[in-house]
Amino acid sequence: MTHFQTDIDAISTASGSIHGSADRIRAEVAGMLALLTGLESSWTGQASAAFQGVVGLWRTTQGQVDDGLESIALALGTAGQQYAETEEANARLFAF
Repeated sequence: MTHFQTDIDAISTASGSIHGSADRIRAEVAGMLALLTGLESSWTGQASAAFQGVVGLWRTTQGQVDDGLESIALALGTAGQQYAETEEANARLFAF
């Protein structure tokens, strides 16, 4: 028999915290990308092209991190909601 216990509020709080962290990271990234984009207009040559390639790789990786954070937050939010709905349904089974 499976035994489990969960704190629905903690799961929901974690989901919200991860969403908040993702938002803050996005804001920091936007600021950094603005700085990097500004460099592109004042820099030419092989080093500039290589730098732009590295920035492109970084953007791809950062996008994966962002997607991962959103997936985790969504999964936690869904899990918290499902736990709450299941608990409510089980409580109704014993309501008189």
